[in-house]
Amino acid sequence: MSTSGTSPELDPRLLQWLNLLLQEGSVSRAALHANVTQSAMSHALRQMRAHFGDPLLVRAGRGMRLSARAESLKQPLQQALRQLQEVVAPQPGFEPAAGAHAFRIAMPDYGDLVLAPALLGRLRRLAPQSTLHCVQPSDFDLLQAATQVDLLIGRYEQAPQSLHRRVLWDETFVVIASRRHPRWQADAITLDDYLAESHVLVSPTGVGLGPVDSWLQRQGRRRHVACTFTQFASAARQVAESELVCTLPRRVALGLSRHLALRCWEPPLPLPSHAVVMLWHAAQHRDPRHRWLRQQVVAALRGG
Repeated sequence: MSTSGTSPELDPRLLQWLNLLLQEGSVSRAALHANVTQSAMSHALRQMRAHFGDPLLVRAGRGMRLSARAESLKQPLQQALRQLQEVVAPQPGFEPAAGAHAFRIAMPDYGDLVLAPALLGRLRRLAPQSTLHCVQPSDFDLLQAATQVDLLIGRYEQAPQSLHRRVLWDETFVVIASRRHPRWQADAITLDDYLAESHVLVSPTGVGLGPVDSWLQRQGRRRHVACTFTQFASAARQVAESELVCTLPRRVALGLSRHLALRCWEPPLPLPSHAVVMLWHAAQHRDPRHRWLRQQVVAALRGG
């Protein structure tokens, strides 16, 4: 800031006082507005005169007038201080009903089935001009993915510690079959019943062992997988129209059974539950808009 390149930078408080001096044209009135002593303001004026290499305020009769250099500083200084005030001012609150807002959530299709309908209903009521974008998640680089969406929702057991995390629900499993399945009409199924049928497997990659196959392998048993799908909804539609069976997350299965001719059974084998979590980047944590969105996700899942 120095005109000579040798003076130290001014304390930002001195710039506030300089603005008062330029507006008032008086040391005593500037000191009064700054709530400091006249001698403190006079000392500040001496510092600023040394810095700018200019008297800034000069005697004119019984008062003082601005030098040409001071006149040139007056408007730019006011503008700079206003901009600084905007930077440090408290962040305004988020008004969901005002304006068009775009929200991006990355989640697999069970998130679309379990969360999206209720969340969209809330957004339609509370932020009617908003748009909800549901996109497929990426498991390859969660930190990078978190910079491209508002939220990541899924089974992220190894998420980076730098991402914020909230458990949305603990997921368990059920077995589904068609309501018209000729061999499954009882209220409970045995492991032998289960293994006697052909199965649909939901796998994002179409390969690998799921928790069912891992458990059966340890018991020296196996099931026949007739087909695989990457989407829960596709698997459920195939089951509803065939004699195939499928093991699905409970919330997904119950939701789909309201629209398809499906029935749910408790699995005849011990399957571990897992947490479905919501992840977001630290840069968004305190943003009012983002905080509001997180609140809506939780409220939607609670049926609020």
